[in-house]
Amino acid sequence: MAADHDPLEALEVGLSADGKQSVTFDQDDAVFVDAEEDAPQEEAEPSQGSATAPTPRASDTSVYSRTSSLPPRKASFVDRSAQWPRSLSVRIRGDHMSQLIQQRRQSMQELFPMEVEEGGMEGGGSAGELEDRSILEMHSEFVRNLKDYLEKMGDSVKKTLPAMEVRLHNVSYKVPSLGDGSGESTIHTIYNSSFLYTIQKCIKRLRTPKEDQPEKKQSVTNVLSNINLVLKPNSMYLVLGPPLSGKTSLLKAIAGMLPQGEFPAGYPEEKYLTGQIIYNNLVCSGEGADEAQRTLFKNLVAFVRQNDAHAPRLTVAETFQFSGNCKDENVRNNKKGTSKDGKVGLTLEGLGLSHVQDTFVGNEQIRGVSGGQRRRVTLGEMLVFDTPLLCGDEISTGLDTASTVDILRILSYVSRIFGRISVVSLLQPSPEAVSLFDEVILLSDGGHIIFSGPTGEACDYFRQLGYVQPDSMDNADYLLAVASSDRKHLYRPQGEDEANIEPHSAESFASSFRKSKESLKIVENQQKEWEQDWTMGTDEGGSSQNIDRFRKKYQNSFWISVWLNLKRAFILWTRDRIFIRASIIKNIAMGLTVGFVFLNTDMYSSFFGVLFQGNLFIMLGAMTSAPEKLDDRTVFYKHDDSNFYPALSYLIGQALALIPQMLIDVLLFGTFVYWMVGFVATAKGFILYLALFFSFNFTMGQLFGLLASVAPSKTVVQAGGAVILLLNTLFCGYIVSPIVIPDYYIWIYLMVPLS
Repeated sequence: MAADHDPLEALEVGLSADGKQSVTFDQDDAVFVDAEEDAPQEEAEPSQGSATAPTPRASDTSVYSRTSSLPPRKASFVDRSAQWPRSLSVRIRGDHMSQLIQQRRQSMQELFPMEVEEGGMEGGGSAGELEDRSILEMHSEFVRNLKDYLEKMGDSVKKTLPAMEVRLHNVSYKVPSLGDGSGESTIHTIYNSSFLYTIQKCIKRLRTPKEDQPEKKQSVTNVLSNINLVLKPNSMYLVLGPPLSGKTSLLKAIAGMLPQGEFPAGYPEEKYLTGQIIYNNLVCSGEGADEAQRTLFKNLVAFVRQNDAHAPRLTVAETFQFSGNCKDENVRNNKKGTSKDGKVGLTLEGLGLSHVQDTFVGNEQIRGVSGGQRRRVTLGEMLVFDTPLLCGDEISTGLDTASTVDILRILSYVSRIFGRISVVSLLQPSPEAVSLFDEVILLSDGGHIIFSGPTGEACDYFRQLGYVQPDSMDNADYLLAVASSDRKHLYRPQGEDEANIEPHSAESFASSFRKSKESLKIVENQQKEWEQDWTMGTDEGGSSQNIDRFRKKYQNSFWISVWLNLKRAFILWTRDRIFIRASIIKNIAMGLTVGFVFLNTDMYSSFFGVLFQGNLFIMLGAMTSAPEKLDDRTVFYKHDDSNFYPALSYLIGQALALIPQMLIDVLLFGTFVYWMVGFVATAKGFILYLALFFSFNFTMGQLFGLLASVAPSKTVVQAGGAVILLLNTLFCGYIVSPIVIPDYYIWIYLMVPLS
């Protein structure tokens, strides 16, 4: 007896929509399709143990809408459409996406009523219907506080940022790749990174005849290929693409952060970056870049990186406050701190970090906020100050879908209010997240743009090219599948024989897109005149362009920057209580040990031995603390790329903040040693001893800090520190007398601080 199956159950047991095909899977995931003859379904008698799917009901026709529209296909060994997993959801994701986009437009039009055209709202939504909506983006506490803040600040807030348009003309980015032709693995190990391995390779090369030696393979890798884009203010752009498609490089190209110049010797005479990236008719990077405006270009962009690099012992609020103090004079001058009336408090609330504002940011070793919250801190650090262009690289890493959507809502609001361009790359975003973007930029292999246009038209564009979207696949996953090698499973052109199906390559995709109406619209926009031309001193109305404050490299004076860095470094030192306590115990223990060993000595050699022991103790302490400074270097590079402060102000602030720790070392260790050993019992001698002790401590701290600033890794810092320690110990004049040191080594004696 034939068993009745629900349509979803039919899919699970392997029956096709029409009930004529059964799909079974073997152990190797190969798919076998058995097709029946064209006999009428009612005449076929089911065999015992078989099941026949009934005709779908009217309410279930949406499940098979796309399947029924496909052309009939013959039985084959592999049913590629069946390889895609099917979820329990039967809703059409395309319709769901359209609804989300329409909801976003309606909420934006209610939030910004002045932007609504006289002909009514797009999509036909009436004002009464909008008021009846129970859930809109604007019905959040953050948006209400944002409105209150803007009303208090007045219209001047919206005029703080210049309206900037970004155009990319035929931008290509290439990098050199090198292979030695030996076929050996390029993975670094202890063996192939050692000095003995280098000697072995040199000997092998000398023994091998020149004609038999493998030639070095010099090739060029295309990271971005012929990129043409026009980015408008007040807009959100989503960058999608599979891994190694050039998403990060595209964001850096838009931000003007890609390296320029020609390839090194031995490679073809090519440049890293070709084409032009233009900000309001000023060439930011590429051919003919205006290097005189480099400071302006850096200050116009806020770039959010993939990694979260922060001072772990600063709280979330302090991290935001420091960023605002460095980049926005208004934040530094007001006394509202983290209250909701200030920009820092508003950013904390918008990112959902108000309840953890007094918690350490933390890292892998120091307990702090969660990974998702730390990711929001990375984003908020760049949102505290205002820039007309924001580039976010994988800002959803570590965040759940709801948090990602909330953050994107905030970016959308801020983009509309301040006229900002927001370009964000996401990894497998949800339909709700995708609907918040105005346009999507889809990259494929080799950095080719295969689509750039309105979000709601992306999927329709690829469907017209013959790529079928399964019902169980949302729009973002569908676009990522089309851009990757998985597109071969979706390619079903109308009227084509399956045996002759050949999906598009990345190059053919890019060629097809250049012929599309979306690409022609980009070319048309590239040829239009600039609404604001920064090559001219004023706009058409004669008013000054609001970019003067961005021409200033640093928003604060040098000594204000020193004070900000000093305050920040001192806070970080005071919060490392374990280190301070251990340092106190160490100095007392070492001072007592050395004091009892040389207690009340009367031998001159012993006095020199005490001085040598004390200075050696200082050098060991400085050497052990140097590797930790490499973690601060990553944070400094991030701040330097955004022109937070001058590098010299950072160095001075860091050096001054270490003075309290040096005083602890000198007073505790030096006091015990001086009076127990029996040096001259006068105040003048004691003060001179402490002054010399402190100066040597300060010098060694800066010397090892210099090593940490140039070394590529902590291992190199440790090795270099050992060399410095050896030179100071051997050539200080205590172990080896200066009159015995050979003349060709005497320069080392004159240079080492310990001498």
